[in-house]
Amino acid sequence: MSSTGTVVLATVMTGLVTAAAVGPVLRALPEPAGVTYKISYRSLLSPGFVVLCGGLAAVAAAITWYRVPLAAMPLWTVLSTAGVLLAVIDARTTWLPLRLTQIAWLLMILGAVAAGVLGGGWPLLVRSGVGAGVAGALYFAGWVLTRGGFGYGDVRFAPLLGAAAGADSWRLLLWALFLGTAVGGVHGLVRLARSRKGPFPYAPSMLAGAYLALAVSWLYT
Repeated sequence: MSSTGTVVLATVMTGLVTAAAVGPVLRALPEPAGVTYKISYRSLLSPGFVVLCGGLAAVAAAITWYRVPLAAMPLWTVLSTAGVLLAVIDARTTWLPLRLTQIAWLLMILGAVAAGVLGGGWPLLVRSGVGAGVAGALYFAGWVLTRGGFGYGDVRFAPLLGAAAGADSWRLLLWALFLGTAVGGVHGLVRLARSRKGPFPYAPSMLAGAYLALAVSWLYT
């Protein structure tokens, strides 16, 4: 747990950096080949979208800095920035851009290296790697069993959550996977109750599950 001053500074910086990255990222993202019916990434760029991304990143950073050990912070910082941006894009377009997901994977690997430098050691690296693998495997199995009932982008997004949650603890990893699935299930039921059909963004539920898991684990510390 960090001091209030550190939390405030980290929160503000995370929000500002994420907001500043929104424009360049959206302009650089290629549209999926052969897809013409989705909202284009560039069309998302507006002051409101920038503020939303920056604000959510700041909130995510605040939760993280109050709960996550310093050694695991680099991985959770990736989730609070690139992860948040991916989830918000998904919420608006129902698509998770592959290139940004791949960049997030790379940043997560660099985060794991930084975690080792900060004293996380092999146990943290092992948990993070296993967490990424378990999350990816579970969502891949779900994708296969539902015959593509949700997007494959969610399968690619899952290792980011698993890596960050696993870096903290096995218990947090389990809570993150469970709560992400639970939030997504509730979202799906609400849509059914409103007779809304078609694909819906799942990454926001997955990301919310990770941060809800932090809140739940907070109660046990």
